[in-house]
Amino acid sequence: MIKYTLSIFLFINSIFIISAQHNPNAEQVINKFTDSFRTQAIRSEFTLKVSEKNAVNSQQISGTIVLRANRFFLETDELTVWFDGKTQWAYLKASNEVNITEPTEEELAATNPVAIISAFKSVSRIQFSKMKNQTNHIVELTPNNKKTDFSKVEIQLNKTSGNLHAISIAYKNGLKNELTFKNYQKNVAVNPGMFVFDKAKYKGAVMNDLR
Repeated sequence: MIKYTLSIFLFINSIFIISAQHNPNAEQVINKFTDSFRTQAIRSEFTLKVSEKNAVNSQQISGTIVLRANRFFLETDELTVWFDGKTQWAYLKASNEVNITEPTEEELAATNPVAIISAFKSVSRIQFSKMKNQTNHIVELTPNNKKTDFSKVEIQLNKTSGNLHAISIAYKNGLKNELTFKNYQKNVAVNPGMFVFDKAKYKGAVMNDLR
């Protein structure tokens, strides 16, 4: 479970910037969602299900995430992550260790659902899914570069509220990550200190400065 927890949502091994032919309406739905985080904070519970090829083996974790602009706080039963826009602290509860890093944009996309969408949309063709859903927009991101590890990203956003409902990432090796959200709250009042690790609250924790 730890190996999945440390990669909370997905691995982005390479980023290829290639021009794409998008559906303008589908792209507008995605951009409106990502732009909203510049001016407001959100809090949501999430569940991540990681399935291997043909769903032979699967693992599931749940937690809570708070997002504001490029900062976030994430907590599961095994891991707590703080990111203040530059520095990231990842606390592993089992070993009582804190890993301190200054992640790249690609690395941030492994823990931040907004970064997931932002990273993938830059390398993909954006279209509405052929599947119809009365409640949610279903937007598909298909990679332009055939050498990428993923085959498709599916994003569901509520048509009325614009709330993020789910993200599904299918990989060419058969791995599938399904991230669903519930109790989604907008315009949450947050203290900037929420996104910074407070050493005083974790006395005795081993600090691994990897910067």
